[in-house]
Order: sequence, then structure tokens, then C-alpha cells
Amino acid sequence: MRSLFSILLIVLFQTSFSQIVFNTSYHNLGDINKEDKKYFDFTLTNAGKVAANIVRIEEPYGISSRFSKKTIEPDSSITVRIKYTPKRKGAFKQDVPIWVSVNNEPITLTIEGNALTFDVNESLTPPDFVQIVKPTEERADLKITVVDINTKKPIKNATVEIIWDGLVYKRVATDKLGEVLQNLKLDNYYLVVTADDYGSKESDFLLDYKNNSIQFELGEPTKEEILAKEEPKLIEPEIIPEPADTVSTAELPVNLYAPNNVVFLIDVSVSMKQKGRMDVLKASMIELLNGLRPIDKLAIVTYASSTDVILESEYVTDKAKITQLIQDLTAGGYTAGAKGIKKAYQVARDNFMKDANNQVIIATDGAFNLEKSDKTILNDVTANYKKGVSLSVLGVKNEKWTVSSMTAMAEAGGGNYLHIETFAQAKAVLMNEIKAKSRKKN
Repeated sequence: MRSLFSILLIVLFQTSFSQIVFNTSYHNLGDINKEDKKYFDFTLTNAGKVAANIVRIEEPYGISSRFSKKTIEPDSSITVRIKYTPKRKGAFKQDVPIWVSVNNEPITLTIEGNALTFDVNESLTPPDFVQIVKPTEERADLKITVVDINTKKPIKNATVEIIWDGLVYKRVATDKLGEVLQNLKLDNYYLVVTADDYGSKESDFLLDYKNNSIQFELGEPTKEEILAKEEPKLIEPEIIPEPADTVSTAELPVNLYAPNNVVFLIDVSVSMKQKGRMDVLKASMIELLNGLRPIDKLAIVTYASSTDVILESEYVTDKAKITQLIQDLTAGGYTAGAKGIKKAYQVARDNFMKDANNQVIIATDGAFNLEKSDKTILNDVTANYKKGVSLSVLGVKNEKWTVSSMTAMAEAGGGNYLHIETFAQAKAVLMNEIKAKSRKKN
């Protein structure tokens, strides 16, 4: 029995510290002729602490693949080259599942386009990597220093979480000088620093060759942190599922919570790039995703200069694919929220579930002008609530002046105004909202 327990511990340890991250999980080749390039290189990064092996890949009709390596060492990347060779004209869209040793579910890459011509004699095999000279990956050393806010002395063994696209990429501790040195890709990161008896602080950080160090000053916990720790938490009754119950998750036992039809409406305007907003939002969405069940539906709609359906409403069965879609979210453009809300409601109504929680959750850092051009939004929100689709509003590191309009919108939609300011809050706030809206009545 002890041996079996030890094996389980090893498996759980490896899984918890093994995270596979793609640069993107989707690519559109557009219109292609027979002379055009018909492949795309996906980058697969191992952000965990153990090596990951490519176990197998499923190649549907017209698809062939090539790997730069079959083993991904910790903190390293490989290239997955996916090629589509058309044997007829027309549009195509192919999902390519890849099984990796550190994941329980396959990671799915998607490639699509439109073949204008084809060549029956074209080779199915993707070109070898030696034919293309790849640029050297740009990296830099990031120095993180943690000191006492009063004495300025270094704090040893402070925990530093380096978050990349909503997932914890690295979890390290400071040395006796209160320092951590990590060699990382030049990119945006979100840093959370915690030390016993000092509380925690967090900040977004753009790493480049000139901006490569940051110092955190920790002191006594703030009043808000003390109150948060003392705030009573809802204790759920312990549930022992029946042997046949393969639907429940630990967060959402099927006998307590009705099915959910959730549509995320995400503000991806340029201001969401600032203050690490996208990082904490992604973390919150991924945390909720992990608690959803195969009986729950999820869709993702984004809005900025345009409105796009990133994920059509589907049952939550492929969490690896959806996680990658969330990580791929990027911000840019101006805000056009009214069109986004209309589209989100349309998706929710088209996938309406009876005897379920049908809910739109809008996540934004800004406010709608309810006194002027966007005043009709409240009418739409109220009308959809009467039809059975509620609305909750998630403020992501938003300013205080935005709260009143967000609250008014949530109240009109029969939902709640929510707020996340820190990475710790991001891990719980959306799940708590779903539990409150889907709890079955006795």
C-alpha cells in the first residue's frame, strides 16, 4: 500500500510541475495555391521541472507533421511543423491532437485555409528544418530582489512565482542575498512574491535587455490582507460521489450544482495590456475551466476594434485545447463593448440549456457610458435576463470610478459585480460566482 501511495505522489508531483505551453494553437494559412507554403511551425515549450516526451500524434486526412525533437527538456522548446497537402480544391480545417507524456489529455493544434489549386504529385512530407535558418531566441537574465520594507535587508526564502500567460511558469525561492536570477525569453510576465510574516506583493513586468531587474519591498500585511484572511469562507459539505459519477469535479458536484452555459466576453482593448490585467484574467479563467464539468458549456467572445468568437460554445471535454486558447489571448485596439455584448448574448441564446445556469460574464477594466451612447445596453441586458440569460461583470484591476456603471449593468442582468486585483483573488472569484448562480435549490 505504501509503495502504491509513493507512486501516486510521484505522478501527482510530476503533473503539478509539468506545464506545456504553445506559442499558439491555431493558424490560418488563408488562400493557398500549389506553389505556396502549406505548413506552419508551432512552438512547444516545457515550463515544468521534468522532461516531456511526444508520445504520438494523430494525423487526419491531408495532414503530415515533423518534430525538431521528440523530447522537450525543462525550460526548453521544440518546433512542431504541421503541413496540409490538398488533394482537392476548397476550404479545410483540421484538428491535430498531440499526446505528451506529462499531460493526461492531448494538446490540439488547429490549421485551416482554402486551397485554390492542388498538385496530386506534391510530397506529403513537410520540409526538413535544416532548409530554413531560424533566428536565435532572444533571452535575458531577470534579477528579482526581495527586501524588508523597513530595514532594506534581504529576505531569504521568499517565494517568487513567475506567471506567463496565466499559468505559473516558474516557482523559485530567494537566496541569502534576497535574490533570484532567471534566464527567460524577452516577454511580458507577472510576478507574485510572498514571504512568511511579510505578506505578498505582485507586479507585471516586461523583460528586455535594458529592463531586466525588479525589487520588491515586503512589510507587514496591509489592512486589506488581514481582513481577507479573517473573512469567513463558505464551507461546502463533503461530497462522496457514487462510483458511477464521472461528471462531477471537486468544485461542482453534480448533485449540488446544475449544468452551466457560460459565455466569456473578454475586453481585449489596448488598456488590458497594462498592469498585468491579462495575466490575472487568464489565471482566473483557467482556474474556472479546471473546475467545470463535461456537462457544462463554455464559449469565449472577445471585443476591441472588432468582435470575434474565439471559442464556439462547446461542452467542456478538451480542457487542454481551451487552456491554450485562453493563453493565446492578446490585447490591442480600441473598445467597442456594445457589439461584443450583443454577440455574447446571441451565443448564449443559441446554446440555451433548460434547467441550467445560462450566464454571460464580461471581463473588462473600463466602464460603459450608461448616460450617453451606451445607454441602450441596459435595455438589452434587462431583456435578456427576462429570457433566462443572466450577466455578471468582472472588473480587472479597474479604477474606482468604473464601479458604478459595472454594478448597474450587473444588477440589470440579475448577476453580480466582481473584482480581481491580485493573482490570489483571480484563483477563486469566478468559480465562486458560478457556484452561486448554479447551486440547485433544495
